[in-house]
Formats: sequence, C-alpha cells, structure tokens
Amino acid sequence: MKTLVLALATSAIAATAASAMSVGSFDTNGDRFVSFAEVTAVNPRVSRNDFRDLDANRDRRLSSVELNAPGAEAILERGINGTGATRSVADISGGTFASEADLAAAYPGLMSHEFDIIDANKDNRVSANEIYAPEAQTILRQHVSGGGVLVSLDQLDTDGSGFASLAELQSVYPGTSANDVLNFDVNRDRRISFNELYSAEAISTLGANK
Repeated sequence: MKTLVLALATSAIAATAASAMSVGSFDTNGDRFVSFAEVTAVNPRVSRNDFRDLDANRDRRLSSVELNAPGAEAILERGINGTGATRSVADISGGTFASEADLAAAYPGLMSHEFDIIDANKDNRVSANEIYAPEAQTILRQHVSGGGVLVSLDQLDTDGSGFASLAELQSVYPGTSANDVLNFDVNRDRRISFNELYSAEAISTLGANK
C-alpha cells in the first residue's frame, strides 16, 4: 500500500512539473500549506535543510508562493525523476552560502568557470536560489559523487577552438556518431558549445557512449 501511495504521489509531482508545484500535491490535512511531514510523505529524500531553504518566512510550512520559488521544484523532486542533483547549501557548507571551495569539496572535479556560472550574481558565494537554478543543477549533476558523466569542454577542446568537434567528442565518447551530435547541436554549426555540451540531450547521448 505504501508503494502505491508513493507511486501516486510521484505521479502527482510529475504532473505539476510541467507548470507549477501544487500545494494540493502534498497537503493532506487541508490547511492549504505544506509541512515537512507532508513533503517527506511524498518524497522522503527531502531533508530538513532542504525544507528550510524553501521556507523563506521560517513559519515551518510552505505556501504556494514558496513552492513555486526558483529551485523549489528541483528540491522537491530530488531522487524521483533524476533532477535535484545537489544537496542543500546548509548541508554543503554549514551556513547560508557556499564558497567555491565548499562546492569543489562536495562535487569533485568542479571547475572555476563552472562555479562562475552557478554564481549568478558574481558575489563569490552561492545561495540556495543559485544552487537550485536549472543551469546549476545541470552542471552539478555531472560531478555527483565525482562520477561525472561528462568531462569538461576544456578537456574535450584539444585544438583550443572553444568548442568540441565530432572528432574531439569521439576521442572520449567513441560510440558517438554524427547523427547523435545533431540531437544536441542546437544551432547546427557542427561544433558543440559549453551550453550544448551540458544540455539534457547531450548528457543522455554522451553518457550512453562513454
């Protein structure tokens, strides 16, 4: 029965992911707010630190506004559909912000230029909103447990062009074909930029060819 309830709850999350997170997907007592217990009943992988990151007004419950804040979806869906690669900032650094060193320790292989992208406001530290932003999630997903599905563009780009060619991709991902690259070569310029390399399509394709 618990498996069925979790499966139904997972479906409810997936249904809302295309638009917005719904209080109704979690609210079992009808008070129009979501408690930590209600969140973990749907997704037990969400930690108290995750919940605290979302609870902006610290009233120990989540409103519709808080559920739809930047990064909330990534936190609440963690472990359910492959999103939410990161832990909370508090888990990583023990504080409200994480430094480049904190992130590098948590995600071995993280490079300085990747930290610069995650650090959207360029204050040399990463907040909860920044770490749960979609682009940050995409980057950090490559470094979870040091597993790294993808190597960095700098490692692929052996000719210093700033892009990865098919031949350069094949040197690391030998099963990659020209047709594979077409799937994530968005601008069809026959070379792969940083953003294209870290797209969901590239991660899926190259991960299968590693």
